[in-house]
Amino acid sequence: MWLAVAFSFLLAALVVVMIVQWQRGRNPRPLTPGQAANYVQGTFTITGVSDRPDEGDKNGERFATISGTIVGPETNPTEVYGTLVLGTTDRWPAIGDDISVLYKPHKAATSWRFGDLGQAGPPPGGSSFGD
Repeated sequence: MWLAVAFSFLLAALVVVMIVQWQRGRNPRPLTPGQAANYVQGTFTITGVSDRPDEGDKNGERFATISGTIVGPETNPTEVYGTLVLGTTDRWPAIGDDISVLYKPHKAATSWRFGDLGQAGPPPGGSSFGD
């Protein structure tokens, strides 16, 4: 009986941890000032972009898979890829566009994210590049 209770408790805890991690990935939070101190500002230059879909998902969002090169202080040029979530009125990215990114020094390939140190989080609409 105790074994079944312990197993049920562990299973419930695992489900809670998975839900928290899933929500964190869907709703990234802005960096706190303490976290932002560990990042530097760089530029992501797009070298490849997926085709634009004709329609968005049920929420009107479209997903652009992009590849490119991160350049900035404390890193060598680093090839990476990622996904932008765009609304119906957002401009589709193009090869050659520059997007602001943040990354930990000497770890651009594994720690980068879209954003500016001034706003340190995902921009409204999911994109951070200019028109």
